[in-house]
Amino acid sequence: MIPLELLTMGASALVGGVLKSLDRKADRDDRLLDKVREDHQSNRAVTNPHYQWTRRTIALTVTYSVMVLPKLAALAGYPVVYGSLEHSSYLWGLFSSGSELALYTVAGVPIFPFDTHTMAAIVGLYFGGRK
Repeated sequence: MIPLELLTMGASALVGGVLKSLDRKADRDDRLLDKVREDHQSNRAVTNPHYQWTRRTIALTVTYSVMVLPKLAALAGYPVVYGSLEHSSYLWGLFSSGSELALYTVAGVPIFPFDTHTMAAIVGLYFGGRK
């Protein structure tokens, strides 16, 4: 079975590629509009200088609030509680009878499965949509 982290990273890379494709289409449309309006305006360039900073801000916000903050809380001595879905299956995992939410209290510095999924998504979106 393919690990969920690889599926997450692949999906986020796919989304990054789609965003890159949409960005290229927008650039082509902008160039076409520039050619049409060339008689009325010269040297018109449509750019968004805040695009890269928005991506960086989202990546850093998710990284610090979701991943670093629980580690700092654990280092400060606070217990960290996280939820996990417990799946029950039978017949070698072919059939599932449902899932339940289980809450765990962790002492020490935790590395959650959510951490790896989040970092895989950030890496896929950030590097998948590169120009």
